[in-house]
Amino acid sequence: MSEASELLSQGAGYGVLIGGGVIFTLFILITTKLNNKYLNEDSKSTEMFMVANRSVGIGLTASSVYSSWTWATELLWVTAMVYNYGVQSAFWYAAGGSIQICLLAIIGIESKKKIPTSHTCLEIVQLRYGKVAHILYMILCLINNLVSASSMILGAAAAISMMCDNLHIVASSLLIPFGVLLYTSFGGLKSTFLTDYVHSFILLIILCYINTAAISSDHIGGVDGLYNKVVSRESAGELRYIDGNYKGSFLTGKSQGALFFGLIHSIGDTGLTIMDSSYWQKSFSADVKANVPGYLIAAVLLYANDWAIGVILGLANVIIEDLPIFPTYPNKMTDLEVNSGFGLIYTVKALLGTGALRALLLVIYLSVTSTVSAQLISVSSIISFDIFKKYLKPNATNKQLIRISHLGVVFFGFFAAGFSIMLQYVGVDMTWFAYFYSMINCPGVIPMIFLLTWKHQTKAAFIISPILGIIGGLGVWIGTAYKLHGEATIKTLGEQLPCLYGGLTALLLPGFATVLISLIKPANYDWNLLTDKSHLIAIDQSEVDKFEKDINAGSKLDYNLSTLEIGFSNENENANESKVELESGLSHSNDQKIINKYRIIAYVSSILILLITWVLWPLPLYRDYIWSKAFFRGSTIMGLVWCYAAFIGIGLYPLYDGRNSFKRIFNGIRGNVKDFRNTKKI
Repeated sequence: MSEASELLSQGAGYGVLIGGGVIFTLFILITTKLNNKYLNEDSKSTEMFMVANRSVGIGLTASSVYSSWTWATELLWVTAMVYNYGVQSAFWYAAGGSIQICLLAIIGIESKKKIPTSHTCLEIVQLRYGKVAHILYMILCLINNLVSASSMILGAAAAISMMCDNLHIVASSLLIPFGVLLYTSFGGLKSTFLTDYVHSFILLIILCYINTAAISSDHIGGVDGLYNKVVSRESAGELRYIDGNYKGSFLTGKSQGALFFGLIHSIGDTGLTIMDSSYWQKSFSADVKANVPGYLIAAVLLYANDWAIGVILGLANVIIEDLPIFPTYPNKMTDLEVNSGFGLIYTVKALLGTGALRALLLVIYLSVTSTVSAQLISVSSIISFDIFKKYLKPNATNKQLIRISHLGVVFFGFFAAGFSIMLQYVGVDMTWFAYFYSMINCPGVIPMIFLLTWKHQTKAAFIISPILGIIGGLGVWIGTAYKLHGEATIKTLGEQLPCLYGGLTALLLPGFATVLISLIKPANYDWNLLTDKSHLIAIDQSEVDKFEKDINAGSKLDYNLSTLEIGFSNENENANESKVELESGLSHSNDQKIINKYRIIAYVSSILILLITWVLWPLPLYRDYIWSKAFFRGSTIMGLVWCYAAFIGIGLYPLYDGRNSFKRIFNGIRGNVKDFRNTKKI
């Protein structure tokens, strides 16, 4: 690693890692108590801990999904890829994450139609395909959770350690999950939604500032200034020639390296998404009317994370690396620094100073903790529902499941941190690991999508296909590295083509296999069987029992089971009205017309987004053309506009969407109990 001038002190790192965890834990403790008291939520309920009572609205769903896809490695990696392959890398990074959100919108609405009581994707596997399939996919999902959490900790810990005067890598790796363990244990999945919103709000403010301040800094000189500096230095031969780019330019859409990166990234992230039960859980947690809109909003606005910062900071990194203001001057960045995403850190420091660097430190911390929090809930759900309740104690009580969930959160948090420390010490960097993991997290993707969408998939196909995918993916990966480079070493295995071919094999081979095996003797699964089995996994009846108890006591209760919000008044009226409201809530939640409408929206929107982001938008740019100043200006300004639009849609809209619940809590604190009634979901 080259010598960089001092960035931040170790105290700044410890302050964020420890102070951030404590602050968010206090925030969740206070919020949970207020919700329990004034919204009648039960944080000790398994339904609340695992799936937030399936009551989350559009705004909170969108912000949580957005936050979950805002990975710490994302901001670091996109600038590194623009530094390596040019401007088109920023587009491919965003496009490679958007379509997966659409897939989850489809899966979410299909689950609400076919098995509305599910807590984890593995419960559905067990109900449809039995014990062997359940155990196999449990292993695949847990591997995926470990890969996801450790890859984020790997990248974030290295960045934080470097930023903060070489803060010990073990300390940064262990302290990242520290605060997450605390607030996730207290608040469960609902705490993840709430902290995800706060994370998104703060993160988008900082991103808007960094992008705007960087492009307008004296060393850049605005959008036109950035373009002019890149063009002039390319013309003078002062910038490196990028193999695979048209005329070796940074300013072209025809970039082989950027395209390969986009494909590798998208393949791997498809595995991280579909094989991660936490993403399914957030879909399960959304209200039936919030699932599809929330996910689609996040899919469209996700470009704000990568588009502007990739182009602006990535190109700025290229043109100021040789200037005295750059922290590594007079040395260039090493390969390790580039592949670890340190270029973003150095560029922010050079252009905007220490204050902005502190803000970036907070952004990296918020991004990684959002991811880790979701992974903790996912693994704890698998441990409690799919291992403890299924195989060890079928009659487990709500209290026992919560206790096991808490233990699962703590265990996995430290295990993932330890695994990432191991990766650090064997010399694995962020880019190598991100290129690699598609070979092990993609083999189950297509069979899992068919789990809820294709009735002809057979049990044998579901079990055999991912095994073929793992063997084939790893074999092609190693074989391609040996064929192209003459040896299979850590370096050659981290090259683009071996990882691309291995990832494609791991993703597509199981798809072909499950279709071919299923067509030999197709199943004709009746989805009603899945729906009929829903009661087998519906474990928490505490809210309904409370409802009946209050009805018998003669209390007036407004209970909408579709949102699980309970409001009391002191008026003694006919309890039959409340029973009618309960029945109305149930029928409303399961209204097939509403679900079918959102199914159509989900499928049509996903197809359109796929066509736009992978065909109509990028392919016309893949030609012998260097972007003109006008085109570059328009593209970069639209990236900035997208960033500010995300702040409105993700940062501000949830406040409006949850205004009734805020009012309810506020009135409750004031003692105005009457105003608790007839409040919409948050």
